[in-house]
Amino acid sequence: MRKLVNVVIPPLAQPFTYSIPPGLSVNINVGCCVEVPFGRRTARGYVIEDKNKSRNEDSEAKFEIKAIHDSVNNLPCFNPAQLKFFKWISDYYSVPLASVIDAAIPPPVRPKFESWITLNPDAEVTVNGKLQKEIIALLKERAAPVSVSELSARFKGASQSIKRLAARGIINLYQHEIASKLFAKQKIPEWTKSNVTLNNEQEQALRNIKKAIEAQVYKPFTLYGVTGSGKTEVYIEAIKLTLEAGRGAIVIVPEIALTPQLIDRFRARLGDQLAVLHSGLSKRQRWESWKALLEGRSMISIGARSGVFAPLKSCGLIIVDEEHDPSYKQSEGLRYNARDLALVRGKLENCPVILGSATPSLETYYNTSKKKYTLLKLPSRHASASEVSIELVDLNRLKPWQMPSPNVSPQLKDAIGENLERGEQVFILYNRRGFASYLQCERCESVLSCPNCSVTLTYHQSNNSLHCHYCGMQTLPPLYCQECQASDKPASLIQRGAGTEKIYEELKEMFPGVAIDRLDRDAVSDIKRYREILDGVRSHKTAILVGTQMIAKGHDLPGVTLVGIADCDVGLHMPDFRASERVFQLLTQAAGRAGRAEKPGRVILQTRVPKHISLIKTAEKDYQGFAKLELACRKGPNYPPFCRLLRIVASSHDAEAGREVLNIFRSQIEEQKKSGSLSCEVLGPARAPIERIRARWRWHLLLKSKNSSELIKASRMLQQNKLARGDLRIIFDLDPQEML
Repeated sequence: MRKLVNVVIPPLAQPFTYSIPPGLSVNINVGCCVEVPFGRRTARGYVIEDKNKSRNEDSEAKFEIKAIHDSVNNLPCFNPAQLKFFKWISDYYSVPLASVIDAAIPPPVRPKFESWITLNPDAEVTVNGKLQKEIIALLKERAAPVSVSELSARFKGASQSIKRLAARGIINLYQHEIASKLFAKQKIPEWTKSNVTLNNEQEQALRNIKKAIEAQVYKPFTLYGVTGSGKTEVYIEAIKLTLEAGRGAIVIVPEIALTPQLIDRFRARLGDQLAVLHSGLSKRQRWESWKALLEGRSMISIGARSGVFAPLKSCGLIIVDEEHDPSYKQSEGLRYNARDLALVRGKLENCPVILGSATPSLETYYNTSKKKYTLLKLPSRHASASEVSIELVDLNRLKPWQMPSPNVSPQLKDAIGENLERGEQVFILYNRRGFASYLQCERCESVLSCPNCSVTLTYHQSNNSLHCHYCGMQTLPPLYCQECQASDKPASLIQRGAGTEKIYEELKEMFPGVAIDRLDRDAVSDIKRYREILDGVRSHKTAILVGTQMIAKGHDLPGVTLVGIADCDVGLHMPDFRASERVFQLLTQAAGRAGRAEKPGRVILQTRVPKHISLIKTAEKDYQGFAKLELACRKGPNYPPFCRLLRIVASSHDAEAGREVLNIFRSQIEEQKKSGSLSCEVLGPARAPIERIRARWRWHLLLKSKNSSELIKASRMLQQNKLARGDLRIIFDLDPQEML
């Protein structure tokens, strides 16, 4: 009887049945990536079911069953036990199972092989050539396999001699797969600690986690610890307990940039049994890490949001560091939230989940207050860290001529100077890239905007170009205003606003001879460059580091005692109900970079809205006070965490096409509500705040409900319309993290 399997082919929804040829039957099982005939082409798919266990002979006779061409790697790409997790994601986000698997698994890479030789014990060894004799002598001396690459490096022209010896049967020549060594060439930095003693608060938190690890039960913990309280030390000790119990651990961080320093700290305490998963790796590196976890050679996975899919055979602990960060939400394709999926996976794997943050998301705070999550507190900084003073500088009170530079107040300049005199380091945060936010005509006041998007073009002085940070368009800045060309006298373009490049230049002029560096997406091309910049700070080669939010997250740099936020108001007035929360989190996280050793820290916040609650509560270091006030603001208009959201975005090159299809959607939802089949609130359709991106006009519709099941029902119903044809694109975003 033929062996049949069901295969899913991205991005198609339904599985297809294929037969396994006799020669491949041993190598193909559930979880394997296979190449199959599909129409006139060959497609890649994933085996999700052994059909022989649920076979229907009558249905087989109705259609021809084609045979699988080949197995891509001769081993599964995921553990069969993960299918339950993948199916849950497919059901929740209303996407095909094939698309979930495709998003979860890195593209398989065919293995590399190396040629090895051994001496044939049964062969009669009689050789005349000098080189052949030397090769035989080495094989006898080693009494073990020797690689062809070693022989070729050792003996010039060895390849021909090896072929002759193999042809005569004197040696055996065979291929062996090269097993990757993930950290073979990476030294553990000297600044890392191999042993750490936990304080009483950390010990108490660890005891609670230990009970759940030993009981092998699902239990979500909110590890709320102020910046510098030592949350990472609790993570490491909890992982040790998990490994002792014979299970693995998953650690996810919000950004790729945070993984290098975390890996260094983990390796110093846990050894090299780590595998790293993020999109910044090469295809082979990512696949080798995935394979090491799949085969059990690595028991700890560290990565960005995609790390939540790590193929551990027995997961005993999941850690979500900086759980509040919006980067955990995938913004395209499968729009999953890694933090939420970590909780789902923990429940399926019967293991505890730690959500760590100094500024937990309001959803996590609310669930903790309702006792859905267990609260673990680290209310004070670790023994070696100092307290931090935070002061607000009201820029409204300063005249232009009182400012040492357009973006640096006298208070911030004096503080930087004092820090440098003491040999201490400074972080300056400006959460906007480039040199100028936009260029504006001095006469007609028109602003240079992106021709494809409803945003201004940012001026980058480093390469004298205008950039759109949404569609990626770049162009040279015009010398004069194009709108005023008809005038006798050309009108100049004035640089407005600022960015990290501008702040960097102002500080270079203000403090000549001081080593200043920049950390933002434009300055960092890869992980290596990121390491170099932070190593410069760690070794005290860099005195001042200017950057975007990249400098605010998770860095433990003892020499930094002053943090200045050049403009706290960036992002504060965005048309997003989470704007105040995001600014509070960013400012608090940035402030936490100061005073992480014995020297006291100082934070200066420059603002034009000093009475905004986000800034007041940041200065007061009052997270709970902010959370309570913000929750009160959201309860009235019914926004998360008091409801769940489904955002539907329709875009087209036609300015009105999106609105028309969303009006159809709204009518269908209202009909379902009248019949009692659906319970939700509907807002819109309305133009999206950024109404045009990549030359596509955008409209959105917002659905609110207390139960996610109602939104899932609505999403499935609307997707059945199949109205997204031709130029029209429709995105269904469940639990959206941004509203622009």
